[in-house]
Amino acid sequence: MEYLAFILISISFLFLTLKNKHFKLDEISHIYILVSYLFKIGSGIALWYIYTYHYPDTRVNDIHKYFNDGKQLAEIFKNNLSDFLSVIKGSKINNVENLKLLNEMQFWEKPNSYGIYNDNQTIIIVSSILNLLTNNHLLLAILYMSTLSFIAIFTIYKTLSPYLEFKKTFYLLLFITPSIALWTTGLLKENLILLALTIIIYFTVKLLIKRKCSYFAGYILGLITLMFTKPYLIGFILPSVLCFVLYNYFKIVHIKKLFFSIYTVFFMFFLIWTYTHNPVIYNYKNKSESEKSKEYDRVNQISYQKNVLGNNYNILEMLRFKQADYYHEAKLAKAKSLVNIKKMNGELSNFFACIPYGISNGFARPHIFEIHSLTYILPALENIFILILMLLIFIFPRKLNINQQILIFYLGTFIVITYTFLGLLVPVLGNLVRYKAPLLPLLLFSLLALIDKSKITQFTYKNSQLFKPQLQK
Repeated sequence: MEYLAFILISISFLFLTLKNKHFKLDEISHIYILVSYLFKIGSGIALWYIYTYHYPDTRVNDIHKYFNDGKQLAEIFKNNLSDFLSVIKGSKINNVENLKLLNEMQFWEKPNSYGIYNDNQTIIIVSSILNLLTNNHLLLAILYMSTLSFIAIFTIYKTLSPYLEFKKTFYLLLFITPSIALWTTGLLKENLILLALTIIIYFTVKLLIKRKCSYFAGYILGLITLMFTKPYLIGFILPSVLCFVLYNYFKIVHIKKLFFSIYTVFFMFFLIWTYTHNPVIYNYKNKSESEKSKEYDRVNQISYQKNVLGNNYNILEMLRFKQADYYHEAKLAKAKSLVNIKKMNGELSNFFACIPYGISNGFARPHIFEIHSLTYILPALENIFILILMLLIFIFPRKLNINQQILIFYLGTFIVITYTFLGLLVPVLGNLVRYKAPLLPLLLFSLLALIDKSKITQFTYKNSQLFKPQLQK
């Protein structure tokens, strides 16, 4: 019955796609759009199959664990709406049956949330809604999420393609790039991040064209959605947001100077915060190695209580513990793609020394020399393709108008910061590929927008003319 419902709902969505004006493009045939949708649905099925049969432990794999917790939350909703709202708000509930359901939710609480909003709760709330809509059928939930992903990817294309020369190439890459196809499709946080970023980008471009209160409200909605989906991304995109707001309201024409100034201010703020806000001091002076070890353990425990279990935001210490969390979880899960990354120790000098490794890991890994299974061949090829695009930027640079400049700086700085921190913190290649996936459409746009198509055409034509006489001979 579930499979029949899946087919009927898929056909209904296909029919709606045919009739909806939003899904019509001059440069892309409608048949290709329908194939794109079917490919998205196929990717969702593939993800469901992988997490159901290849990783059969449904207690710990992400799709099933959040869907199962969502099932418990949906039951609370059916029993008592007031208790459902109380759970979401973090208030106490007294109903014995609902309290039992809440206690059975294994991932609603996260012990190492570092005083920041627990984003597990967002995906579990979404899962509870999908449980209600699908009568607890995971495959149907995947269908709904795959359709939302298709709408998001299509909207990104429609929003950003006017600023590109490589329109068809961009469309093709958005749908066939393996990481985008797989990891932004199912019931995962990455899909919600993609949806949030789509809202932000859509209203960013709308505000570039015309300032309206409704557009600004939509822009704020996108940022709020991103904050509840993955809180740390708000910190990474905040400087770009401030630059965009200043540009939009004051029409600053020197885009490079604007971004350089704002990021300098944020960098100085980071330095001041690091030196003044709850600094962690290890007193090693005149101590033996055993005494140093005891001192490290003592201060380390104090720092953990403050920065992980408390609300003291020492950024460098939080990053150190977060890196250690990722590594510890990978060891427990016996992750096959666990790699060594430069260890952070909470010191400012160490943080700056780690940044080049973060950039390298974020943009270039997995690479072809660390492919130990078929799983990493496609991500490694993706990274090679991205590096080729970066090289083409220097060979065939494109002159940008001011709106293109603001978009490239806006997205580019956000992507570089996010990829760098992922490269710093995530020691599992599989997770690294997955976490980067929601930003990959924006990275592809940024790179393609910086390449001059006419220069490539001229270069190709000149070389063909050079080889033509030799071929005739």
